[in-house]
Amino acid sequence: MQARNGSETTLGERQGSEARVPAPREPATGPVRVPRSSVAVEVVVAAVALVLLGGTVLTYPFRGDQAIFSLIGRQVLQGETLYTDLWDVKQPGVFLWYGLADALGLGETGARLLDVLAAVAFGACVWRLLRRRTATPWVRRWLPVLATGVLLTSAGPGDFGQLEMLCLVPAVGAFALVAADPGRVPGWRRVVGAALCVGVVGVFKLPLAAVTGLALLVFLALRLRARARVVAVPVVVGAALVPGLLVLAWLTVRGAGGAALRVWLVDALDMGAAHGSRSPARLLEGLGRYCLWSAPVVLLAARRAGTAWRRRDALDLAMVAFAVLHVLSVAGQFGWWYQWYFLSAPLVVLALRGLDDLAPRLARGPRRGWAITLLAVACLPLLGHAASWTLPAVLDGGGLTAASRARIDERVAGYDTIRAEIAAAGVRPDDSLFVLGDPLYHLLADEPLVVRTNGWDYDLMADRQWQELAGEVVAVRPTVVLVDDQATGWLAERGPDLRAELARDYTPIRTDAEGTWYRLR
Repeated sequence: MQARNGSETTLGERQGSEARVPAPREPATGPVRVPRSSVAVEVVVAAVALVLLGGTVLTYPFRGDQAIFSLIGRQVLQGETLYTDLWDVKQPGVFLWYGLADALGLGETGARLLDVLAAVAFGACVWRLLRRRTATPWVRRWLPVLATGVLLTSAGPGDFGQLEMLCLVPAVGAFALVAADPGRVPGWRRVVGAALCVGVVGVFKLPLAAVTGLALLVFLALRLRARARVVAVPVVVGAALVPGLLVLAWLTVRGAGGAALRVWLVDALDMGAAHGSRSPARLLEGLGRYCLWSAPVVLLAARRAGTAWRRRDALDLAMVAFAVLHVLSVAGQFGWWYQWYFLSAPLVVLALRGLDDLAPRLARGPRRGWAITLLAVACLPLLGHAASWTLPAVLDGGGLTAASRARIDERVAGYDTIRAEIAAAGVRPDDSLFVLGDPLYHLLADEPLVVRTNGWDYDLMADRQWQELAGEVVAVRPTVVLVDDQATGWLAERGPDLRAELARDYTPIRTDAEGTWYRLR
């Protein structure tokens, strides 16, 4: 007996031997042949939609997170060492990603182009994973467009280029290697390849690798034979460690191996225990944002997931495990809204399979009107969210001219305001700058990070890290210091040592709504 759509057999039906399961069948009337003209129209519509969405992403300037990624990445590729010369709690992957864009001379637009290409690659991985599991011809043709489009539409300017977005490609790529053929048990080379993809995720963020790796093991436990299941655990764990060990070896050669382990295993826990690191309100707000802006994906995924256990579908059960594990992972982290976007890996896969299930009913079912209406209503928040940041960019001129780009930069990230502040504070080319707050000041002043602790995580630093930061400022003695408006309260509450250093060796030269500037006496 086959599971619905012929996608999997149950464990009980295999009884020690893996049955070869046929790929999803076309309807009994034979495959539906779509006229070439119709396919051409679909291609044009899809291309225009993705180009417009992707083009709008290209116009968006960096925010604080992207600025710090770029600054650290640039300095690492120029010879400085992460965790000793420069400190951040994150794994090296994102800094190398942004450093590569900077080294290639691509600048902000080039980095945003890489973000768009990552979204397109995500769509390609979803297509590779699901094309043999999708019975409805039009759903199969639109798999990459739907996956890429929903990602570009549901995310916003502050989400693109975040770790969770960049890790979607290797995460789904891991499953595309082992689960693309529903009728074939994955070979060991593919299992090792999938585990290496998990390792790539770990180079960007360890908790995301743990989530992906455990979900991969769930899939393999359901698809492999009894002995192979046991062997799969050390194989997956061992192969997944390879990229991380290579990065650790690189850092060790540069004298930062011990510092890296301390950051990954100690500092990360310290920051997780810091005051304000976990907020139930922030956690729920982020989840609410994601569910609202991805409502059609969430609804279709929930519909498909609801029958996963009954059908014993290995891929579906692995995706459900993936989603549950990531929810638990975010609950144990800082709960920033963009961390929820890693849910797009399992939910988009489940949603597209759910759409494939629903497609016949949308075409001719008795409740066709209700189903279409429900999906249309669910799409309204998604489209409204996309319009909230794409339409202002269009009204600003679409970033097609320097003046248009300047308007977008100021509206989104206050570039002109920051440049005016830098000029008013009299920051000179020969000055060294430390900013407790927004690293965009460093980026726009073209000033490197001179203090090891970059000052962007002021709200998550433990007391020990505040003390270390004060010592670093004393040792480096930057000629100009800015405490921006958002960091002022944290400095007053958590940074007595740094306050004492500023009072002793620095003179306030400018205070306004953007913050307070100090110059070394």
